[in-house]
Amino acid sequence: MPTATERTALLADKNVEEQDTTDVDVSTDDENEKQSSFVTIFSIWNVMMGTSLVSMPWGYNEAGLATSLVVHVAMVTMTVYTAYIILVCAANMVDPVTKKIPELIDMCRILIGPWTIWLNIIGSSIVFGGALIVYWILMVELLYNSINSFYYFSDPTTNHTISTWSPHNITCQLHTDLQQQTGIPEWWKKLVLPFIFIPLFLPILQLRKITFFSRLGAFGTLSVVILIISVIYKCVTWGFNANFNDTHSIHYIPQFKSSFPSLSGLLAMAFFLHNSLTTIFKHNKYQANNVRDLFAGYTLAFLTYTVIALSIYLTFPGPKSCIKQNFLDNLSYNDEVALAAQLVLFLRMLTVFPIVAYIFRVQLFTLISGMEYPGKFQVAVFNVLLITSCVLCAVFFPNVGDIIRYAGAFCGMMIMFVLPCTVRYIYKRKQGTTNIIETIVLVIVSILGVVNFIGQFTVSD
Repeated sequence: MPTATERTALLADKNVEEQDTTDVDVSTDDENEKQSSFVTIFSIWNVMMGTSLVSMPWGYNEAGLATSLVVHVAMVTMTVYTAYIILVCAANMVDPVTKKIPELIDMCRILIGPWTIWLNIIGSSIVFGGALIVYWILMVELLYNSINSFYYFSDPTTNHTISTWSPHNITCQLHTDLQQQTGIPEWWKKLVLPFIFIPLFLPILQLRKITFFSRLGAFGTLSVVILIISVIYKCVTWGFNANFNDTHSIHYIPQFKSSFPSLSGLLAMAFFLHNSLTTIFKHNKYQANNVRDLFAGYTLAFLTYTVIALSIYLTFPGPKSCIKQNFLDNLSYNDEVALAAQLVLFLRMLTVFPIVAYIFRVQLFTLISGMEYPGKFQVAVFNVLLITSCVLCAVFFPNVGDIIRYAGAFCGMMIMFVLPCTVRYIYKRKQGTTNIIETIVLVIVSILGVVNFIGQFTVSD
């Protein structure tokens, strides 16, 4: 989600706690807090490395190899372009008195109209809500898999040679052969585990401040690094398993699939950074390097997503159609590497969830009522509705890939494509510097953002 994104949300899944914690209190900017270009580039990468990582191999399978590469390059190109637009306009609209750099929502309010604040409320609700739902679902799945892995390794009666991929054992569920030896049955994932986090998070989310969890941001980077290392190790172990000619092969990889909007929706959440760009770049020590650092950060994120997606997609030892929306679910309980990665990610989700929920609450109530904490009752209602949504999706719709792509495509349509392009056009028009070529590009990018969202409904879940 993402995010977020998931950020990181969503946003996405997309490390949005870093990008949006600064959004909450932009007045505390201090000249002594300036950072180097290296830190800025790493921050961009860190913010965008969210829950979309675990769904990217599934997205590539939804699009086909050649289409995936084209869509991936096209999406990162458009998102970098609109991010560049935001940075340039923000630099030209700095408040002459306070020297405050405006956020996208401020530029929209000034250039388009105050009604765009509601678009920001809707967009923030969807991207944060989608990211939190994905986090909840992932916590359930990671806990379930980890418990069964612990049970498997602790039970001396288990057969440590079963559950391997082979042409004579074609199944989309590596866990199938282990079902009789698991610690908890499959139905726990929907009827028990989604509810056990309620007594843990409900009291935490009621707190006015959640400072403890915000200090664990570095753990997010560690979890992503461990995930990347685990993926590379598994891919080396599996070897190259791809066939581009024989359609009857279990390793056949098509070049094009009509369900490619699934990938473009995922990527919209994966590259979602636009509502906090100026928050990140205002701390850059050398403002002249902002554009260069923006391109470097997006390039690093693009390469990371591509490596994860291609590695799993080309080496996955079973039928490619078996790649799940959370590719960690494809790994067997008797896999030590998978267990280590899932434990780290599970701990990561536990620390991220309250931070993102807190930021969501602060931004929503600040936009609506002008207060970060309007009262215990209002916050309690907000938390109950939020957790109820998370539980219901974990029970009835635990499809993280679909949630990320729908949320990402909708928020991307507004905040990544249409609004930045509109801001750019209106600003240039007021300056009297519009030109036909740039206007055409802005229109095309906006239309593609809308088409991407509409395209999500053409793909069967």
